[in-house]
Amino acid sequence: MPVRLRATLAAALVCLAAGSAWAKKAPKDDGGDDDSASSDDSSDSDSGDDSGAAKSKSKAKPKAKSDAKSDATDDSGDDDAKAKDDSSGDQAPPDDDGSAKKGSADDDDDVKKQDLNGHDLGTKKKTNEFERDRFYVDKVDTPKTENRTLIQGSLAETSFFYTESGGNYTGNPTAGNDASTLSRLYTELRYQSDFRHIKGGKWDGRIDARVRLVDQPGQPETDLTGTGTSTPLKTQSGLLGGDEYDLRELWLVRNGDRSDVFIGRQYISDLAAVKIDGVRIDYASSNKFTLLGFAGLYPMRGSRSIETDYQTLQIINPDGTRTTEGNLTGAAGGGAAYRTGNSYGAFGGVVLAPFAGEQPRIFATSNGYWRYGSTLDLYHFAVIDLIGSNTTNEGLTNLSAGLNYKPSPRLRLTASFNRVDTETLNVQAGTYLNSIDTGANIIDNEVYIARIATNEARGSVSAGLGELQRFELTSSLTLRYRPDITLNTFANNIGGMTPVTATLQAEEGVDFYASITDRHSFKDMRLQADLMRTFGIGGTAYDHTELLGLRVSAQHDIKGGQGEWEAEIAYTTTRDSDAGQACNPAVIQSCFGSSASSLLSVGGSVYYRINRNWFGIGSLYVTKESIQTNQGVGNVANDPDITGITGFLRVAYRF
Repeated sequence: MPVRLRATLAAALVCLAAGSAWAKKAPKDDGGDDDSASSDDSSDSDSGDDSGAAKSKSKAKPKAKSDAKSDATDDSGDDDAKAKDDSSGDQAPPDDDGSAKKGSADDDDDVKKQDLNGHDLGTKKKTNEFERDRFYVDKVDTPKTENRTLIQGSLAETSFFYTESGGNYTGNPTAGNDASTLSRLYTELRYQSDFRHIKGGKWDGRIDARVRLVDQPGQPETDLTGTGTSTPLKTQSGLLGGDEYDLRELWLVRNGDRSDVFIGRQYISDLAAVKIDGVRIDYASSNKFTLLGFAGLYPMRGSRSIETDYQTLQIINPDGTRTTEGNLTGAAGGGAAYRTGNSYGAFGGVVLAPFAGEQPRIFATSNGYWRYGSTLDLYHFAVIDLIGSNTTNEGLTNLSAGLNYKPSPRLRLTASFNRVDTETLNVQAGTYLNSIDTGANIIDNEVYIARIATNEARGSVSAGLGELQRFELTSSLTLRYRPDITLNTFANNIGGMTPVTATLQAEEGVDFYASITDRHSFKDMRLQADLMRTFGIGGTAYDHTELLGLRVSAQHDIKGGQGEWEAEIAYTTTRDSDAGQACNPAVIQSCFGSSASSLLSVGGSVYYRINRNWFGIGSLYVTKESIQTNQGVGNVANDPDITGITGFLRVAYRF
């Protein structure tokens, strides 16, 4: 796509985002049973495994947010109705004593800043019944803290264990055991803390850090490449395996009358959740708009440890050699965040510029949410690349849009579209790609970045039935699509080899989901049954796998809501699209897989609030997997069953 057309698309998207800030005020809520106006359930991230880039939600949303700054992306706008009560731009903001100021809310001397650093209404907010028993919630000042540093935060210990056992492969005992010989065990300690109005002044601070220690195989390094080079065996963890020492956030912010200055490691959540080590400045131009800009260094995308934040960047040249391109990439950008009584969001542009080896990546981004009355919610998120290697596939790197429609208290309909492409710099990804294999005429897809755009369209309907909506029926249909992918041998034809290409044909598939829930069943338990079915369109399923899943679960509270237990049993069958066909090396489509498997899972979880400041989660699951390989008549084998055990435990303390 030409740069001019991409720029036009980006400008149109920005205009749409900005336009919602001046959107006509929606009709007032008619008092219907709209549960989306209920209080936000700000829970902490369960594992700390989510990439910072997943946090695409705008922090301009004036809602209660956990002091731990949950990593999980909130459900679109479920608390936006509170914004109409708390911070409507149509009325004058109150003084600290609660009295209204005179004059227009947009007068230069009467600006009430948006708080974009993740807190709700500040330390002088009024407590409410919904927040009283929450575990992660912003504290309120007391006479002892209002002129000192208000400290709030949490400390969480998480342990995870997985192991499996099986037997020797059928018909070939020398091939070894079909179960993994490596068990996975890790323990993690995560510390999150906010420091509000340090020493009674205008500075705030935040720390979010974690350490994960992973049990290593304890086996000698092994030549896995056939080249005589030894590679240490590691269990899966982080970017490269091994222990993790992750500094997620470490920043200070000086709060001014109109401007806030952030210094340190931070996520620019308003602009595609870019992670930087640098400076950000917010300027409140009015009650509804905040201008923002940032600049700094850009750590390695996907890094989960300070050891891999700034690796040596590399480019693989056309002749197969590697060129070292330093360690640093710069990041800068700017835009605006907006908030009205019915909408919130942000839009702007970002530049990611490697210091050497690759041209800058420049993209426009926008995210937002708009509510029309009590029935319709619209939201979007977009990343449109204008310059750089990501402009492949028309530059539509990430495009998500959706709506939630609730015509009555008993009926809810949703529709969404998501398009996701490979989003990384070549020099960063090149650090971990293999060198080109010039010794044989083979397909080698691990030496370059293949930018693959996948698309997904989804629609669902949910209905409440019976007295007090005791029963809930939900059904959804999802269409997935991936275009053709062409793989090539080494382009320069070293040694007189004839270049060969192989095309992975496009795939289309459908996911069907249905569930029924009884909220007040036997012994007042919550019972639920789920069905999941995937199948292909045109003969080949998406990911070449057809799936059928069934699940039944039961839930009940403990001690009147102090805790909850959940038990479930699930059965899943999968089948490769090519099962029953012999692999023909000349036809790559016939060699994707030839197995069929079934998985039975039984287990449960317990969530318990030990007291006001302690919270625990524990789960234990046992699985049994059966696998059959089928490559045609006379070539069918049943491998021994594999039994797996998964355990998870988390204990969290807030202060």
